[in-house]
Amino acid sequence: MSLTASTLFRGDVVTVRHVACRPSGTAAGAIEYGEADRVVLPVRGVFVKHLSRTVEVMAEPTQALLFAAGRPYRVSHPAGAPDECLTLEFAPDALHEVLATAGADSLVDTALRPHASLAPAALAVRHLLWRRLERGIAGRLEVDEVGLALLASVAAGARRGVARRTPRPGTRARRQSQAAAVREALLAAPARKWTLHELARLAYTTPHHLARLFHAEIGIAVHQYHLRVRLARSLDLLLDTGQRLSTIAHELGFSSHSHFTAAFGRMVGVTPAHFRRCASAAQAREVRTILIERLPSCR
Repeated sequence: MSLTASTLFRGDVVTVRHVACRPSGTAAGAIEYGEADRVVLPVRGVFVKHLSRTVEVMAEPTQALLFAAGRPYRVSHPAGAPDECLTLEFAPDALHEVLATAGADSLVDTALRPHASLAPAALAVRHLLWRRLERGIAGRLEVDEVGLALLASVAAGARRGVARRTPRPGTRARRQSQAAAVREALLAAPARKWTLHELARLAYTTPHHLARLFHAEIGIAVHQYHLRVRLARSLDLLLDTGQRLSTIAHELGFSSHSHFTAAFGRMVGVTPAHFRRCASAAQAREVRTILIERLPSCR
């Protein structure tokens, strides 16, 4: 496995890096240890972080992962394909202050899960930050502000609810495997008009049981996850290509340009055309403010 890391921004509050990984196979690699407390935001591809023999987390573009300094883990790539991530490292006082709002002392506090589903606005803010840093037009104040807003949103998403009971290790592993099978299918074919029955067959369970276990494992319903997968893909197409909105809508399985625009606006808060323009310096401040206001937080 080869890793390529580049620092996009280094400041007093947050440091942002882009990390690209090219795996040499699908098996889990050697044990690694977190070099620093990091929030990892996958932007392309899929990998699995193995925390123990029975606990693992699938990382893909709708998720955020918490990597704690000194904690062991292993990484595997089920599809054997490359992946890319943004990593955010925060000044200790800033990290602790934000985590405290989630009732946690550190990234390994039992009040937090090791992962969180990103809200649609968080997906959009993440991509906007990435592109503006790559283009060299993101100011220091902007990066600090957006970085802390993303941290607060991730902490809110990772905060554990009150569980009625803790499942047995075997049950938990089975649920993780079933949820992973569904996520892999949706990631591989985001434009397909899936039914819950089809997905339940892939997970070897019933539609009712799948709906319950998926929400328990991922934190959102299956249809919401499917929409976020399509949204994450649309962000790449909006910012990396000059494709017409009608073409993007068709590629992602929306019935029309207007259907895509309405869904995007409902989830993100701005239209796709407006979001595409905000990657430039002229429009970014206005739209960034709108998006940050829509981020969930612990406050």
